[in-house]
Amino acid sequence: MTLTPGQIWLAAFLQIALFTYLYKENPAFRLAEHAMIGLAAAHSLVMNWDNYWKSTLSKDIPGGQWYLIIPLLLGLLIYFRYVPSLTWLARIPMSLWVGYGVGYTLAFSPRPFLNQVIASFMKLDTADNWVFFITLLVTLAYFVFTISHEKVRALGAMSKLGRYAIMIALGSAFGNTVQGRVSLLLERFRFFLEDWLHLIKLG
Repeated sequence: MTLTPGQIWLAAFLQIALFTYLYKENPAFRLAEHAMIGLAAAHSLVMNWDNYWKSTLSKDIPGGQWYLIIPLLLGLLIYFRYVPSLTWLARIPMSLWVGYGVGYTLAFSPRPFLNQVIASFMKLDTADNWVFFITLLVTLAYFVFTISHEKVRALGAMSKLGRYAIMIALGSAFGNTVQGRVSLLLERFRFFLEDWLHLIKLG
């Protein structure tokens, strides 16, 4: 999508306003923050109306699907969060959404977890597989709490190795996250230097 000069200047101003938070919170940052939240809320409201509410109210319910009134009314209860004396009503749809999501995940989406368990059963015919197998054992040993790690020294040693393995995994995940954020930051710098200030030309 090609941006107009006005849109580019507006985007640059808002991004610089967001970067000012690195110094301290200030009115420019709050303006950009509130603008982003407001635009996201407005976009969500318009998309929900256009994709769901409009067709349900104009076609589905008049067409005989009267039961759809029930979820519509339950969904409207969420707006009672703005009525202090009736805030408790907003907890009803929230509890239904969370309960349904958890139940659906446990009932119909165990496959990703089962695939991880199945993938741990492998032939010990390579050094990589042996490293994976040993790492898996020591990591599981770390989570054995029914047996004292101090009394069973072998379990304590395995637990210690498991802790190191977990720290390495978390460290690599954190490093990957930081790398992703740096990539996003570089993209913003590219926007400043190429699209806004026209100091470089990469495309």
